[in-house]
Amino acid sequence: MTVHDAPDSGRTERLAAADLPTLLTKEDVAEYFGVSPRTIEAWRQADTGPAPIKIGKHLRWTATSVREFVLSQEQSVG
Repeated sequence: MTVHDAPDSGRTERLAAADLPTLLTKEDVAEYFGVSPRTIEAWRQADTGPAPIKIGKHLRWTATSVREFVLSQEQSVG
């Protein structure tokens, strides 16, 4: 199931509360959502999905931005 599917609120709450490292790679974010890294890149190019930050020349995602994205998806569904 991807975030864009209509999740039950319990699953969304569990995803939002999951213990995550402070900084995540594209592969980490993809694994968390159960999608491919290419999907994360497509979300980034389309300016959807959790917002990355740039550290040097590397993109990373904060646990906070991932959680906020999950919670925003719950609000947009219902």
